Amino acid sequence: MRPLKDCRALVVDMTHGGKVICEELLRRSCEVHAFDNHKTLKKEEVDSLTKKGVRVYSDEKGLKVEEYDVIIVQHADPRMNLFSSALELGIPIISHARAVGIIVSEMKGSLKIVEITGTNGKTTTANMVSKILCDSGGAVLIHDSLSTRVLKDSKEFLLAEGLSITPANVLRAFRLSENYDLDYAVFEISLGGTGAGDVGAATGIYENYRASFFRNAFNSKLQMAINMKNGILVLNGDNIARKFAHAFFGKSNVYGIERGKEVRVKRAGEKVEGIVEGLSTISGREINCPFAFKLHQNLFGRFQVLNALGALSIAASLDLEVEEACRSIEGFRGVKGRALAEKAERGIFVDCSNRGVNTTAMLSVIDEALLIKGSKVDGIVAVFSGSDRATCEIIDTQRLSEELKKRKIDLIVLSGALGRRLAELGVRGEFVENLSKNEVEKLSARFNNPLILLFSNEA
Repeated sequence: MRPLKDCRALVVDMTHGGKVICEELLRRSCEVHAFDNHKTLKKEEVDSLTKKGVRVYSDEKGLKVEEYDVIIVQHADPRMNLFSSALELGIPIISHARAVGIIVSEMKGSLKIVEITGTNGKTTTANMVSKILCDSGGAVLIHDSLSTRVLKDSKEFLLAEGLSITPANVLRAFRLSENYDLDYAVFEISLGGTGAGDVGAATGIYENYRASFFRNAFNSKLQMAINMKNGILVLNGDNIARKFAHAFFGKSNVYGIERGKEVRVKRAGEKVEGIVEGLSTISGREINCPFAFKLHQNLFGRFQVLNALGALSIAASLDLEVEEACRSIEGFRGVKGRALAEKAERGIFVDCSNRGVNTTAMLSVIDEALLIKGSKVDGIVAVFSGSDRATCEIIDTQRLSEELKKRKIDLIVLSGALGRRLAELGVRGEFVENLSKNEVEKLSARFNNPLILLFSNEA
C-alpha cells in the first residue's frame, strides 16, 4: 500500500499551504477534508475547493476525527481536541512537510534535491548553491522567498514570484517546472525539511520563535533531520543546529568558522581558506582537500562567510568539485536585501531589508560595522523601519532596544511601526515619517564616508 494514497485525510491549516496539499491528495484518489482553523479562506476559495471535492470546515466541532486515516497539520494549537482525540484513536498526525516529502519522493525520479532551512541565511545559501550547480552545467529549479525559477545554460526562466516558502509550495514549484528537463532542485523551506532531499541543510537557528504546532523554531526545523532518511545532512557547526546530527539516521557534514568539522576554516580574512576532511557525498565518496575563496565585495559580514561555507558543503555533498565550487562562489554577487553592500554617492550602503530579518541578524551586522569604523568608514548609521513583526518571527524589540543602547552607533534613524516602538523603548534617534534612501543619505551627510545599514522587514 502506498502512503497518502486512497485514504481519508484531514488537512489542517489552509493559511500556510493546506490548499496545495488538498489538491495533491485529490490527485492520489484520497477523500480530502480541510480544516481552515485560522479562518483565512475567502468564499471563492472555499467554493473552489468544494467544487473539486474537498469538504471544508471552519469549526473543530463539525469534525468526526474517527473517520480519518491521517491528519496533516502545519500551524495549529496542539491543545485542540481533534489532536488529543486522534492520539487516543491511533490516527497518525504528520506535518505538512512530511506529507510533501512523501509525495515528492514519488515524483522526483533521478532529480537531485537540496532543501535548506534555518532562521538566517537560507535565501543567500540557496542562490549560491544554485549558481554553483548551474555553473557546473546543471539545469536547476530554485524556489526561494523571492521567486520560483529555472537556471539553465546561464539563462534564467521565471516561473512565479511571491510564493511563500511554506513546505507545500515545494509541490507548487514542482508543478510549475514540469515542462523543464531538470538535474537539480533547490528549495528554501521555512519549517524544516520534507524528507525528499538528497541533501538537507540547516543554516542555523538564531531566533527560537514560537512555531505553533511544533512549539518553536528549533523543533519545527528539526524536521529536516527527522524526515530525511537516506540523504546527507549539512549543518552550521557554529550554531545549535549542529545538534541535529544526533537525531539523524544518516551521515552529516558540519561546516563553520569556529566549530566546523568536515569543512573547517583556517583563515577568515579577505580570503577564506580552510580544509575539507572526511566529507561524505551522496555517492558514498569521501572528500579530503584544501579550499580557498574570496567573497565579492558586495557581500557584507560574517554571516556571508557562513553562507558560502554552507553552499560549498552542499555542493561537495552532491559530488561537485570543491575547486570549481569555490570559483562559482567568488563570482556570486549576492541577493537583494540580504546584507548586500553597494557604494553610495557618499559612503557604503548595506541593504538588510527583507521580510525575514530578525534581531540577531541586525545586531551581527551592526557589530561588524563597528569593527571597521575608523579604518574604512568614519561613521555608522543604522536605519530601522517596517513592522515589529517579521514573517514568522516577532522582532524582540525589548532586546533590540537594550542592545542598541549598549553600542556606540553614530546615528540611528527610525521610521514606521518598528522605529516608533524602539523610540518608545528609549532608543534615541532621528524619526522620519516617510523614509527614502535620499532622506537617509541627507541625514548621513555629516560624515565623509559613512557605513549606512538599512534594516526593514517590509521589502
